[in-house]
Amino acid sequence: MSELELDRERVIQTLCTHFAHDNLSTEELELRCEHAYKAGTSIELRALVAGLPALPPEVSGDTPLYGVAPLGRPETEEKRHVVIMSNVRKKGQWTPARHTKVIAIMGAAKFDLREALLLHGETHFDVSVVMGEVELIVPPGLRVECDGNALMGEFDDSHSEGFAAPDAPVVRVTGSVLMGAVRIKTRLPGESSLEAWRRRRLEA
Repeated sequence: MSELELDRERVIQTLCTHFAHDNLSTEELELRCEHAYKAGTSIELRALVAGLPALPPEVSGDTPLYGVAPLGRPETEEKRHVVIMSNVRKKGQWTPARHTKVIAIMGAAKFDLREALLLHGETHFDVSVVMGEVELIVPPGLRVECDGNALMGEFDDSHSEGFAAPDAPVVRVTGSVLMGAVRIKTRLPGESSLEAWRRRRLEA
């Protein structure tokens, strides 16, 4: 990744941090991010955060967009979700188990990790899908490793790591799909599917 791209990721993270602290409205965030993806120099990027209020001392533009569970906090080793002709959704502030097994048969499971407290090291999702769907939404900067097989279905790993720190938690997704889909998507915190679509168009 070039220095310009690293600066772009840092500026976008800074803008999202200001949005989280109510220094930017949704419209202002979207507009500045749009300009960030179009910027051709680091000077143009820095101009997008010039004039914004100072962030609290404990917060910086390099603050990851994902949460990490405190060291020593008790963790759940394994969790199982069996979804048969129904729906399961996990979002908001939650902590995934070290190993999550998902079986979706004619059902849908959605795991939103943007506000989750992730475990240090690796978090594993093992999915088995038959005529159903499993979706994971991850924030930028999170490392995702994907290895799955599909038969008359889709195993779509379209996430974007962005600026991933070497010590960033790892989410590993493995499994199989039969006449269904597993989708891994990247969205900024608070970003809707429409806003993510607009951002991806700008990135392209």
